Parts: sequence; structure tokens; C-alpha cells
Amino acid sequence: MKISDLKVGQKVAIKGMLAEYQGIQKVKVSGFGKVEKRVFKGIGIEIFKYFSLNDGVKTLEKEGISLV
Repeated sequence: MKISDLKVGQKVAIKGMLAEYQGIQKVKVSGFGKVEKRVFKGIGIEIFKYFSLNDGVKTLEKEGISLV
């Protein structure tokens, strides 16, 4: 399964951290502006993980992501 195959709200584990897929969102990058990224929000903690749009073709296992 690829990262781009995930549905919004789907729960995953990223290298042991439980997270929920938020979809593609515009994210402010300091010193650069706003860019679109694939966003994962940690469950129970305020940590966000960002992946570039190009990472969507990579498999979940390659990025250390497993379905919960």
C-alpha cells in the first residue's frame, strides 16, 4: 500500500507513534512560504509529521508506517 492510498482520518503508527492521517494541507515553512504536504497528527499529543507530495508513491513499509 502507498501513502497516497490512505484515507483522511485513517489511524496509523509511524515508527511506533500513533497518528491520524489528515490529508494534504498547506503548511507554512519558515523562510520559504506555504507548501502542500501530507500531514499526520499524533493521537493524544500535539505532534505533526509531514511528508512531501512526492513521498505519496512510496510504500508504507519503506517509510516505517503501519496500519492500526
